[in-house]
Amino acid sequence: MMKMNKTFHYAALFGLVSLLSACGGDDGKPGNPGEPGGPPAMVIDTLVVSFDPVQMQSGVATVNYRVTNQDDEPVVGIPSATFIAAQLLPQGYTNAGNASQWQYFTSESCNDSCPGEYVDHKNGRYSYTFSAGFDGLNDVGYQAGATQRIVVKLGGDSLADGTSLPITNQHFDWQGDKDGASSDPVYTRNLIKIETCNSCHSDLAFHRGNYNQIETCVTCHNADRVSNPDNIFPQMIHGKHLTGFPGSLANCQTCHAEDETLSEQMNWARVPTMEACGACHTFIDFKKGEGHPAQLNNANCVACHNPDWTASVHNDGGNAQALAQFKPVITKAMRSGDTVSFTLTLENPATGQPYTASADQLDFVSDLRVYANWGTSFDYATRSARSIRVHETAPISGSNGSFDYQIAGLTVPAGSEMDKGTLAIQGRVCAANGVLGACGDEANSEVVIKSSHRFFAAEALSDSGRRVVVSNDTCGSCHGDQQLNFHGSRNDLEGQCQLCHNPNMQAEAADNPSLTTADFKHLIHGIHSGQRAGFEGINYPGNIGNCAQCHADRDDVLSVALPLDPGVKPLAIDDGSYTSPTAAICSDCHSSETNKNHMIQQGAVFSGTLSDATAGTESCSTCHRQGADADVLRVHPIK
Repeated sequence: MMKMNKTFHYAALFGLVSLLSACGGDDGKPGNPGEPGGPPAMVIDTLVVSFDPVQMQSGVATVNYRVTNQDDEPVVGIPSATFIAAQLLPQGYTNAGNASQWQYFTSESCNDSCPGEYVDHKNGRYSYTFSAGFDGLNDVGYQAGATQRIVVKLGGDSLADGTSLPITNQHFDWQGDKDGASSDPVYTRNLIKIETCNSCHSDLAFHRGNYNQIETCVTCHNADRVSNPDNIFPQMIHGKHLTGFPGSLANCQTCHAEDETLSEQMNWARVPTMEACGACHTFIDFKKGEGHPAQLNNANCVACHNPDWTASVHNDGGNAQALAQFKPVITKAMRSGDTVSFTLTLENPATGQPYTASADQLDFVSDLRVYANWGTSFDYATRSARSIRVHETAPISGSNGSFDYQIAGLTVPAGSEMDKGTLAIQGRVCAANGVLGACGDEANSEVVIKSSHRFFAAEALSDSGRRVVVSNDTCGSCHGDQQLNFHGSRNDLEGQCQLCHNPNMQAEAADNPSLTTADFKHLIHGIHSGQRAGFEGINYPGNIGNCAQCHADRDDVLSVALPLDPGVKPLAIDDGSYTSPTAAICSDCHSSETNKNHMIQQGAVFSGTLSDATAGTESCSTCHRQGADADVLRVHPIK
């Protein structure tokens, strides 16, 4: 063992022993007898830490652990690390009604030196003994029966041979007396997974990227570590999401997602507190009795706000159950001339049976419409899809739950007769407490159904049609599963919006016309990057360069890849000019004059004639195609 005596700010000990110079960090010396480590890791994409029981001696903790790569090969010679120690007081310990609370003990770091004792066994195994007992550190008393946590932060540096180490935070929960080996804890506090956060935020990391796990954040963002109560983790996270949140703030399970591996997944409903609830309900001062009867503490919260009640007012109010009783499905379609004929079946998924009456005869159907446009290979013939209000229209024919309708007036350009079209459904039904009911009953409210689309050809429905660029799943990773409604009840972002928001929309003759058009691809880029007028305050939660956050795969390749699909048309501008396709797309984000000049040098056309914009002079794919030196998929931070 060696003793190192320099304490670093905000860190925990891990370890630098002697830096090793051979490949993978092997210095050629044998490991400890009985502890063969195997060949050291040569490629390290991921660091994995596995813990042995914590050993306590006179209140001082020694943690033993093994570090491996993604292939379970030992990683030897890690030059720096941080340890954080914390304790969890159980629910109700500090006062009746209070949630469980983390208490910060200390952090110790190893870089050029360590405050405690460190051993590198040189086979992927390490030991670290803290510099002092936890009892009394940070004025916190050590409770032998409480859950203890040690967090290890590794990476962000390199081994002696230059092998880079990715940053990782990993934790170990335990309990134990001041002497002896630790045992499994009897309780914990695991409410949210970082994977849920990263569905919007990509790789969420703080403090110069060193800390990227919720289990790490809570060890420091607690009342025993931070001076500002607003920086205690629950209050801090709730407060930061009050503005710019892309989904419904009332739906707690957007973040507190159902997950049986989280033992406290329902704490948001089960343990209401002034601190957590007040972080969202900011108009309430509980102790002054403003906006709520006066409450001096959390002891009586659950008397009124029991779990069932709390859950019922913080979810969709039974809407999901109601929607599970109604699903409109297009089962047949064909085009003749400018008219598409289709069959609509209204199904009850809960019973597996169709409704025998047509939509205009069902009193719980508030609105049901079908839209149609033609030309999936060239992004549609008109800027406004033709439609029919099914809830106000008697079917042409049909029975037994399947009814026939027609939409006339489609534009079918000459030569496109063998192309395909798209039918899209949208609507609203009336319900209360998860049960469909008459729209004339004031007890019922309108619920938006999930929109859908189907492709059709001249003779039948088709499984293929317009290319998929974004999916409802990718959009839903932030906005919820088809929870983002436009124009009342349109939420099929994958295939419905494009029926109208297509290249027939014209941009304004502005400095950057692509940021003014309502063509879907340009509209979405402009909104999410905060460049479109009226959306300057957008605070995109992830890395705006990570195209995979929104774009879907097509034929196992991300749809952002060059070359563009032939269906992508030039950007039409209201002065009669056009911008060539790739330049128009790329300048949505890369809008500087330098970028524009680069594109022009490579054959791009900005605000030129239609002939020039479609002449095929763009040579962007020479450098930015798949596999090229500046492949779009390589130069963007895609994850």
